[in-house]
Amino acid sequence: MRTYLFIAGLIGLLSTTAALGQAGRPSEPGAATGRGAGNLALGAVAPGYFMFPIMPGGENSLSGGLGDLRGNHFHAGLDIRTQGREGLNVYAAADGYVSRIAVFTGGYGNVIFIKHPNGLTTVYGHLKTLNDTLGTYLRQQQYEKRTFEIDLRPQPNQFPVRKGDIIALSGNTGGSGGPHLHFEVRDAGDNLINPLLYGFNELQDNVPPYFERIALKTMTPTSRINGEYQRLTLVPVRQADGSYVLNKPITASGLLGLEVLAYDKTSGSPYRNGINCLELKLDGREVFAYNMNTFPHEQTRFINVHMNYEVEQLTGQRYHRGYIADGNALSLYKLANNAQYRGRLPLLDGQPHEVTVTIYDVFDQSAQLRFTVLPDTTQANGPARDSFRARPATFTPDELDADESGTASTPTATITNDENILKLTVRNVSITNPPQARLFAGRNSTETPVSYVRGNVAVYVIDLRKILPDSVQIGNGIVRTNLKKRILPGRKDVFSEGGTRLEFSPATLFDTLHLAMRQLPGGGLEINQHTIPLNDYLAVQHTPTYPIAIDTMRTKAYMTSGGRRKFLGGTWRNGRIEFKTRDLGQFQLFTDTQPPTVQILSATPKGITAKIRDDLSGINQFRALVNGEWVLMQYDYKRALLWSDKLNPDEPFAEGSEVLVQVKDNAGNIGSDSITIETPRPVVRKKATTKRRGRKR
Repeated sequence: MRTYLFIAGLIGLLSTTAALGQAGRPSEPGAATGRGAGNLALGAVAPGYFMFPIMPGGENSLSGGLGDLRGNHFHAGLDIRTQGREGLNVYAAADGYVSRIAVFTGGYGNVIFIKHPNGLTTVYGHLKTLNDTLGTYLRQQQYEKRTFEIDLRPQPNQFPVRKGDIIALSGNTGGSGGPHLHFEVRDAGDNLINPLLYGFNELQDNVPPYFERIALKTMTPTSRINGEYQRLTLVPVRQADGSYVLNKPITASGLLGLEVLAYDKTSGSPYRNGINCLELKLDGREVFAYNMNTFPHEQTRFINVHMNYEVEQLTGQRYHRGYIADGNALSLYKLANNAQYRGRLPLLDGQPHEVTVTIYDVFDQSAQLRFTVLPDTTQANGPARDSFRARPATFTPDELDADESGTASTPTATITNDENILKLTVRNVSITNPPQARLFAGRNSTETPVSYVRGNVAVYVIDLRKILPDSVQIGNGIVRTNLKKRILPGRKDVFSEGGTRLEFSPATLFDTLHLAMRQLPGGGLEINQHTIPLNDYLAVQHTPTYPIAIDTMRTKAYMTSGGRRKFLGGTWRNGRIEFKTRDLGQFQLFTDTQPPTVQILSATPKGITAKIRDDLSGINQFRALVNGEWVLMQYDYKRALLWSDKLNPDEPFAEGSEVLVQVKDNAGNIGSDSITIETPRPVVRKKATTKRRGRKR
């Protein structure tokens, strides 16, 4: 199965005939074996073509692998450890020429791209410095354009390299969380290929992947797990033979989704990496498989429908879905016997079913979990047990509005949203004869019976594909949902209400959005919740509801959900702010009147260093002038540190030169500090004197 996936993926992705022309080349020592090695027989990759780019010939290990689940993206290559330090030689992995050099504040930091004769490109990220030739070219371009961040595309063969040339020193620049080399292999179509398939002897692995948790999830309104519509988290237990089991019984019926929280480690490394392959079988028949050996770089944001994005946002845990979610366009999956259900488990016959989950790393180490799901024929009546704390879902509903009688028996409800399902958990109603729920959608209404009773609560499961209620009445109470409109993916759409207008492009959504929107106290805005991912930007036009004078120059939009405050910016027109967001949730307007803080730490003929910070909108740009002349400043946002990088490193700054460092934030405030360059005086240390002690007599 893993062989099939890799073959299909590479035939569809690799567009270079040279890369496919190595068909007869055998695997070299150190190449991935077993299932992984079988993929290499096609010749789509040629083990040994690339040399290891850090300490070639020496033993090494990884802190990250291709396809690891990261925030909003799949990890695009290998993170190769550098002994916890910077400054190791980085070698060109094969002959070629430098096709791109870039400097980014975050992300790759300092990065080099090398294009090779076989059509593949290797990428080297988080570099400390480039070699003399490339470093001089980069610095000259930065001075010419007067910018720190830069993205250069040299002419082909302007900078040729040979396999084994030193191209840079390893570092910790950009979004790196510690010293390492980020290394990628891309094809001509900008598809990422797992570098481990090229067989590096420097990396050995005899450590299998492991399960941390799994989750079972009801996928239709009538599906049940242990009598409930829910997502149930379970902890697999490792047995002496290395296999895994579940110690708790499970009953279920209907259509279920299985999700897996699993990791891999490489020998000699304490870091958790991602798995390479996941296979799911139902009663011995494969129903779903996922293989991460290659993926299109342009589709990296589809990670948010590959994993359970809601759980990731609420808990930080990144579960692989063992099924293809609606809106997932990735070609990483195979549905051998389950195309109709897209990997979901059809437990529809009232019989026990055996589920087998197998995970692999790229070296063909594996781990397996096997458990049985018993038929669920009765509704449970114990206390509700959700896998994670219920939250006010796509919207924050109003409290149930009591009728004029205001009796103490007014029902109270918790309302949550799960993709196409609205779930109401209601207390203070008759458990033996629970009332029907009346659903209002504009002028229309319909009634739905209770779905099941759990302990002392009645649960109503509502299919939003059939009705989009703006409010629900249960007994003598009404809950308002703030649901407005069903927005479909792949097409333009507009929704306007009051002073707010939302514009959806064809690429904004992964899947159908049941749009919920409401004004927040204090003039804010809520659009669904931050646990629903967007693929591309949503354009928002919003008129604040509070009649106050706004400093439109410095008042901007911020996303404030999930304990964050993220600057979005915006443009003001006729009392209305227009901004774009790639996140749903709560939005507020804040006025930033405080300039960034700038503190020059030192200014000597050898160089200039400064600390810079901003406490709200964030740093937008910075510059340093020496006697009015622009000087390149390197920037490490993790340390809030600037330091000078002279055009001619051997030429000192003149004594007495005036230094000005200016920093502008995203609201337009400017902070600065100035100083005069001086040669530091040598520290004079007083000679220690020995105290003479009197002789005892």
